Amino acid sequence: MNEKKKIRSTLSNKQQKELFLSIFGYLEENNFKDAAKEFAVEAKIENEKAKKGLLERKWNSIIRLQRKIVDLENQITRLQDDLSHTSLGQKQETKTDFIPTSPAKIILKGHKSPIMAVKYHPVFSLVATVSEDATTKIWDIESGEMIESVKGHTNIVQDIDWNEDGKFLVTSSADMSVKVYDSQRDWNCIKTLTGHEHNVSGVAFVPKKPQVISCSRDNTIKLWDFSTGLCLFTFEDHDDWVRRVAVNSDGTIFASCSNDKTARIWDLASNKCISVLSGHENVVECLAFSPQTTNEFIEIKHEKNSPFINNPFLATGSRDKSIRIWNLETKECVLILSGHENWVRSIVFHPCGKFLISVSDDRSIKIWDLSNSRCIRTINDAHDHFVQALDMNKKLPQIATGSVDCLIKIWNCN
Repeated sequence: MNEKKKIRSTLSNKQQKELFLSIFGYLEENNFKDAAKEFAVEAKIENEKAKKGLLERKWNSIIRLQRKIVDLENQITRLQDDLSHTSLGQKQETKTDFIPTSPAKIILKGHKSPIMAVKYHPVFSLVATVSEDATTKIWDIESGEMIESVKGHTNIVQDIDWNEDGKFLVTSSADMSVKVYDSQRDWNCIKTLTGHEHNVSGVAFVPKKPQVISCSRDNTIKLWDFSTGLCLFTFEDHDDWVRRVAVNSDGTIFASCSNDKTARIWDLASNKCISVLSGHENVVECLAFSPQTTNEFIEIKHEKNSPFINNPFLATGSRDKSIRIWNLETKECVLILSGHENWVRSIVFHPCGKFLISVSDDRSIKIWDLSNSRCIRTINDAHDHFVQALDMNKKLPQIATGSVDCLIKIWNCN
């Protein structure tokens, strides 16, 4: 079997063509003109435009992944060694309840306008960010390098999400569209979803399905099949701009929050609103489902067959400067967290379930202990301007924040 047949046996036609064009581009860029011309003829791409710089980017990605593999292998070796020297009765210190600390470990610079949202990759050491500069950027959080800048939208990119294995990335924009990108195909946009009549301010994947949910200033929420591009259902119960959406871990329900001062819970089996959560005195900016472990710290019993057993609580943050924790089974507010001095812009539950982290236009990061409703740490002046984006890494003890100052900061936890 010759080398060309070997390539064809492992790559799709599209991948093979992309490889040939990147080699062609590399040869041209490095002044191997004759070799480039001969290669293009042999590969039957002489009439195509060379992809310059792509081969180097792919090569650098391979080097980063190889380094990551070595690091993980070393970590496994250390953990195995630790286990071999630890008796079953010993309790080791863990990082499961570590919380953010100052100063920031890494500052990521590259966006030209305010940061709207940040989201960690579920598997790799990457974080995605979106901005008012209409771009989506992918960053290596170990080196601090920007590895990709995706330009697809024509206006502010408002929100972002990864699917559960990190293959697909979805963004929503003020250009009234939702775009789905394939991270394994050079960040190609595989589907553009149109149908909203105003700014699309929030978006989220539905786990284990080729579906996304988007919300808009047109007061509606839409459920999409991104494999076909079809809108499956439009939810219309909110009375004002729908700011954000979040889907629970098993994809059975989702939550939305709005300028109408409410959050709503929706059943994806019936496409009906099953709860209206009222209590905030101003716009509800953000929301997050709790992990199941939060049950250990907020002493409220849930029925074993409850549809909310995996995500028993919802947190909402508002322009009234407060955060509310809601028992989804009873629809009651069980905690009110007060302490921010300006709008609460983003919130996230700590994976251990004990803590909630919030950011605000008061430029601070706050960490709340849900077992006693107290703020146990405040990082003041976390940014030089409003802090409006936040996510927590599920694999490593760290958080990412984004600000109107155009910066993204990575904070270690201890």
